[in-house]
Amino acid sequence: MPKSKRSIAKKAPGKKHNASRTKKAYYPELFKPIKIGNREIKNRIVMAPMNTLFSMDNKGYVNEQILAYYAARAKGGTGLIITECILGTKLASKFPYTTNLHCYNTTHIPGLSEIADTIHAHDCKVFAQMSIGFGRQGHSPDHESPPAPSAIPYQTDPMLMPKGFLEFFAEHMEFAGLLMSGRYPSMARADMPREITKEEIKSEIEEFAESCVLVAVTGIDGIELHAPHGYLEHQFLSPRSNKRTDEYGGSLENRMRFVVEIYEAVRAAIGHSIPVGIRLSGDEHMPDGIHHDELKQVVKRLGEMGVDYVHLSDGSYEALKHFFPDEENLHLVEEAESFKSVLPKDVPVISVSLHDPKNASEAIKKGRIDMVSLGRQMLCDPEWANKVKKGRAFKKCLRCCDCLMRTAIGLPVQCRVNKDLGRERYMSEYWRPQRPKGTGVLPQIPKAEDLPKLQDS
Repeated sequence: MPKSKRSIAKKAPGKKHNASRTKKAYYPELFKPIKIGNREIKNRIVMAPMNTLFSMDNKGYVNEQILAYYAARAKGGTGLIITECILGTKLASKFPYTTNLHCYNTTHIPGLSEIADTIHAHDCKVFAQMSIGFGRQGHSPDHESPPAPSAIPYQTDPMLMPKGFLEFFAEHMEFAGLLMSGRYPSMARADMPREITKEEIKSEIEEFAESCVLVAVTGIDGIELHAPHGYLEHQFLSPRSNKRTDEYGGSLENRMRFVVEIYEAVRAAIGHSIPVGIRLSGDEHMPDGIHHDELKQVVKRLGEMGVDYVHLSDGSYEALKHFFPDEENLHLVEEAESFKSVLPKDVPVISVSLHDPKNASEAIKKGRIDMVSLGRQMLCDPEWANKVKKGRAFKKCLRCCDCLMRTAIGLPVQCRVNKDLGRERYMSEYWRPQRPKGTGVLPQIPKAEDLPKLQDS
């Protein structure tokens, strides 16, 4: 009996070739799993922490928009999401960017647990970026003086702003004058800070470590210490903003003391139950600021102390064009490679601002970086990871900085390209799915050997 045309077609070489071609993995280096501490991340793609102002009321609590916003990026194939900056002490919460999430008492736990559950439901890990304060970059509606290493005011230099900012200011000169006047709290200017006392330093570090314990019980997978971009930890590191004459100022050993004590306190509080990493600028890019060689020494010290990863960024709000570059920033790969050279081999380095998957994949393949984090590009297209994996075109970030400009004047982020940014809560595809039957309802409980031993009183 002759074979049917259908059975013959199944064996046709062309059909077999087409089937294998559809399974091609694009940029395989981006999609290899990696360990950070005791957590495995499914791929090398990270969503960078960004202040979105979706919390709106500055009471520090999670809402439906925040949950849907993270769900979109988790569903889009991202391996690790690092949350927006969370203020980890009551004092820090008084001087936010404009409005931020908080975690310094038990009322903040439920919302952070919802974030963890929502992101986990889409097969993604989540780390909380925890901040001990914004220092001289903090804002108070009542124009109170924020605590900082020294009483040195913060004010941006227009010539060090991204191109999008300069274009905006050129078109809106009167509004730009209002932002710079000091009458209107904005990212462009802040109130004169006061010098934080040594007693406050000790109490803030103690409270911050306790706040990290609260994070650890929510089911969040890790903690990132917030030390880049001219914020409080960065301010202690930098001779530009730290003019102290006590043990927290002067030499690099003294200037890094604040960061070292924070890491020690957090690690003592939570042990190795979840990873603890740090984000740092690769260079402040200010004449009297902290530069790469000194930051490299800070990274080396933290590596010796057991930090689980280093997340690289650049510049500060006073050198904003380095923080938000106008083009693909391959220079950061050099700084990331430099940091890697002084860290243990099992401590990953995450680099940022590589929107082109070819550049990101090549840097990982050559061992220059271990992971890539995306900020504005992830706002522009939450499906970046899924599209890159399948070889599909993605929406490209224009680097126009509209998103940043909105937050600079106190508005939630929006995007010229992604019209759904800020309205994810209305889209059912980002609502959390039902838990699979038979799964547990408790977060992953740390093992006894991962926790610090309790000392007898």
